Amino acid sequence: SKLSTYHLVANGTAHGRLIQMGENEGSIRVIGSPDIDVMASSNLPSLEKVLSHYEIRNAEYGILIFHPNVTCPAETKKDLLGVVEFLSGTRKNIVVIYPNNDPGYLEILDALNRVENENIRLLPSMRFEYFLTLLKHARLIIGNSSAGIREAPFYGTPTINIGTRQNNRSNLQQILHLVSPTGKDLEGETTRLWEVRFES
Repeated sequence: SKLSTYHLVANGTAHGRLIQMGENEGSIRVIGSPDIDVMASSNLPSLEKVLSHYEIRNAEYGILIFHPNVTCPAETKKDLLGVVEFLSGTRKNIVVIYPNNDPGYLEILDALNRVENENIRLLPSMRFEYFLTLLKHARLIIGNSSAGIREAPFYGTPTINIGTRQNNRSNLQQILHLVSPTGKDLEGETTRLWEVRFES
């Protein structure tokens, strides 16, 4: 941001942060999220096409995306224990998408690949439009991805946000923030939110 002359930001919060950084208010425009046009598009693939393409067997599913927290590696390790405990024991269908490749991702990948549960579908990645359809129809999204903070509320999909990676990004009512949850905590909140839907 400090290298830019003009700023096109998604919301008033981002606008305020740039002002606090000393940027010229006249160079800042609030334009909303560019992803909204894609998210609201009637041309997204159908759920049936997405499920078939990625060999997801059940149309009732949750999504889990857990990335390394590069500012707090110790938190990543602790939270990963709860995530693995949850995935190992849940009877719900969960689509798990690989973490990004920030430092610490290999440990997460190793742990995810060792989970033995037929209800878990592990995917390296997804096309963005396909992911949006999956998220739109998901029961909820779990983890520490920005998708739970930015895209999920647009669709009314509940979010269980784990840890501090997304701190200070949103306090919307459809986002439940959990610090160092156990597998039991995650299972309990997943069960509670499984039938919940928010206004999109």
